[in-house]
Amino acid sequence: MKKVSLFNDQLRAVWMLALVAIALVFATPLFLQSANMLNILLTAAVVALVAAGQTYVIILAEIDLSVGAVLGFSAIITASVMSDHGPVAGLAAGLLVGALAGAINGLLVTKTRMPSFIATLATMSIFAGLTLQFSQGNPIKVTSGAFLALGQGNMLGIPTPIWIMLGATVLFGFILARTRYGRELYATGDNEDAARLAGINTTRVKIMAFMISGVLAAVAGFILTARLGTAQPTAGSGLELSAIAAVIIGGTSLAGGRGALLGTVVGAVLLSMIDNGLNLLNVSPFLQGVVKGAVILFAVYIDRNSGVLMRIFRQPPPSGSNSAGGSKAAGALELGARTRTPQIAAVTILALLVAGAGVTTVVRANDDDAAAADKSATLVISTLNNPFFVSVADGAKSQAAKLGLSMDVQNANNDDTQSLNQATTALVKKPSVLVLDPTSSEAGGSITVQANQAKVPVVAFDRVPDQGTLAAFIGYDAIQAGRNGAKALCEAMGGTGQAAELQGISGTSVARDRSAGFQEGMKACPGVKLVTVQSGDFDRGKSLDVTTNMLQANPAITGIYGANDEMALGAVAAAKSSGLLDSIKIVGNDGIGDALDAVRNGEMYATNAESPFALGQEVIKISHAVAAGETVEESTVLDGQLVTGDTVGQFCDYLRGLGDQATCK
Repeated sequence: MKKVSLFNDQLRAVWMLALVAIALVFATPLFLQSANMLNILLTAAVVALVAAGQTYVIILAEIDLSVGAVLGFSAIITASVMSDHGPVAGLAAGLLVGALAGAINGLLVTKTRMPSFIATLATMSIFAGLTLQFSQGNPIKVTSGAFLALGQGNMLGIPTPIWIMLGATVLFGFILARTRYGRELYATGDNEDAARLAGINTTRVKIMAFMISGVLAAVAGFILTARLGTAQPTAGSGLELSAIAAVIIGGTSLAGGRGALLGTVVGAVLLSMIDNGLNLLNVSPFLQGVVKGAVILFAVYIDRNSGVLMRIFRQPPPSGSNSAGGSKAAGALELGARTRTPQIAAVTILALLVAGAGVTTVVRANDDDAAAADKSATLVISTLNNPFFVSVADGAKSQAAKLGLSMDVQNANNDDTQSLNQATTALVKKPSVLVLDPTSSEAGGSITVQANQAKVPVVAFDRVPDQGTLAAFIGYDAIQAGRNGAKALCEAMGGTGQAAELQGISGTSVARDRSAGFQEGMKACPGVKLVTVQSGDFDRGKSLDVTTNMLQANPAITGIYGANDEMALGAVAAAKSSGLLDSIKIVGNDGIGDALDAVRNGEMYATNAESPFALGQEVIKISHAVAAGETVEESTVLDGQLVTGDTVGQFCDYLRGLGDQATCK
């Protein structure tokens, strides 16, 4: 009988999972709550499904970078078909899209001999573009109760996505381990030429693997759409990296020919557990990526050095152990103990978990008594990669410290899935109030409904959730912000000329609203012709490139509107490099420090300043009142202040008076 090594490919991720679980059991009393355990599995489901398909491809020593884009495209097609023909037709259409996308990838790799990295990098862009073109950047609402149950239902008290994840693991794990196709897959990945000479149709094997990857991405898209209640054009963005990480952690070799689905799913759960634990421990969102990266590096090290580690755990008896009869018996005993290392380790880990559970029970009881007297808040913010939201968070922290409100901050990185997962974890902590900056109105709606069910009040800002009951909302009017930008640009251009618009991330609600307001406002300025509209993704670097191309194609442009200051500053850099800054008027939105400097220096005409620091302060004032059970206004809508070169000094004095010393330096 084959002995099982402690560092066997299929068990390596299990040991890592157990060690991380032990650490978290002792680190936080919230970890072992049943609701939190289900939350970890629920948030792992989407990544696990995508990673399961990726495992088939990586066993072949190939890669599929398109899975995130395939997920988004299939989700949009599913929701669109479902709205006209019902859930069965929608599901069939989504699966067909996934299978066709996989077949295209497989054909590109096998028939054109194109490296899979390049082929799927190209199709990732194609499928993402098709998603935006088909949806026009707008989410598609799903109302079918049967479909929504895939993401929001439960069976025997366990959420449906977990059952789907387990079912897919069993089915596709069986295909890998117990079918002829599975054996052919391993043989092709191990040595394609030898497999071909052995009579295996390696082309068919590869195409099938990519099709399985596409189909499982589509299934993951079903779950994500059902959880959100809407198909988002940006769904799945960046998910391919998490899937690849789960596969590597799970022990599948990038060199091909080796791997197992169990390890992959455990790897996905491990990543989810790490995210969960870091959130429960209130680790800085800026450091969370560092921790996850370190775990991946450790997993790769284990993968490359498993032989070394096995020798450490299974050293042969000392050379002198057989020199005498007694020592020979002792050597045999020592060797026998070493062969029982996996069993000893398992018992030790189980004992540590039981001990940790006992400690957790005692600590949790004490924490519950303390929590009853203290007020706490969790702020789930859409991104901390943008100066506007960094300033919002700074204002919120400043006000929370003044009010004695305990607050932790979670960064959703403009990802609906991450925002939903972080909020779900936050609800495990039962904060006095959940402060929510939704990545989209649709994701915010799903989070608000969950919070309502958990009886945790929600104060939302910046974007209004599309469902659920809020304790309060506060934010700037995005449509009015666009109108203000149009008015300022019209004035700056003297009511005549050609203009360009830089929109935000396609498919996000704030990008849609600001663009709608801007284009509505431009109707009141008929002398200015809007000649081009492009997306700068709220990013300065991308807007630099986009604006450079726009000016090349439209040299008569004399005005540019950026839906946020980062894009407006990218336009400033492009105009500078083209020698056109003196002839182009640029208007932005947000009022960040660099933009105020540009307005003061005459590089930008104006910014529709929204004082993010003041917004953060006001949000926490209202949240603290909600946590204390006080009555507050249900909705507070703020207007931005148009800041030009004449008024920038006054605006900076206003910010300093609020305590914001960072924006105007």
